[in-house]
Amino acid sequence: MQLICLSSAGQMTMPDHVCSGETRQYYVITGGDSGSTFTWWIDGKKMAGYNVSEFNYTWNSPGTYLLEVQERSSDGCKGPKLSGLVLVNPEPVIRISVSDTLINNGERVTFSIQDQGILIWGKWIYDLIVEPEAGITGNTTSGTYTSTTALEDILFTYDRKIHKVVYRFVPCIVNDEGERMCEGEEVLITVWIYPGSANKEVLVEIPDAFSPNGDGINDEWNIKGIEFYPNALVTIYNRWGRLVWKSGKGYPVPWNGKSKGEDLPVDSYHYYLELHNGRKPVIGTVTIVR
Repeated sequence: MQLICLSSAGQMTMPDHVCSGETRQYYVITGGDSGSTFTWWIDGKKMAGYNVSEFNYTWNSPGTYLLEVQERSSDGCKGPKLSGLVLVNPEPVIRISVSDTLINNGERVTFSIQDQGILIWGKWIYDLIVEPEAGITGNTTSGTYTSTTALEDILFTYDRKIHKVVYRFVPCIVNDEGERMCEGEEVLITVWIYPGSANKEVLVEIPDAFSPNGDGINDEWNIKGIEFYPNALVTIYNRWGRLVWKSGKGYPVPWNGKSKGEDLPVDSYHYYLELHNGRKPVIGTVTIVR
């Protein structure tokens, strides 16, 4: 009689290497007595309800276990007690802390990676799948990693929108032959890259002219990037210094070239833009053309 473990790849000899939560099937090759019954034990505890040559069991707790089985023939004769070790690893996990998930263009983000500690068998690794949006550079290449050394990226974006990079970390355990045996729960971290830079005084593009003539093209004075400054205020003055228009907080409605509902004449107007981000106001002129 021989004790065998079944796996998806076929038969396996004992000891068996398992991860917590896995269900395994074991069976014995009998001597041919169709009337035989079988008794199964785990660490000396009889498994009630199992009396055939096959034994299915879910290993829910990490540890080293002794699995035993004994055949009793139809005439009551006991065969030898067979045994094998079952080595159960904890389910692979990965712990990650990140320095920041919202950074400025060109800034560094650091991931501190920690494994789960001591394993009973095999080696802990993790897959990293990096999914950057278009226009992002500086991100780490996807791959399989065996080290918990801190991962650092310096991320860049080349347009005026906030973009993101998604990092997917998937822990796994491989055996001594390098075969992947167990895969743990994925940890997903999203890093947002703000297009601003601490070295720039402002991050807005202010047109010096617009044409509010009702043709649907350039009818409003749209300031690119101002959406990133929710407390911004814009005031418009004519050439004699009289206030002709003032925005709401954050510039929610772009200026349409009117003052109190009336079209303003073709001319150059002074603007005063307060971003309220600790920087000095931006002052300049904008021309209405028709």
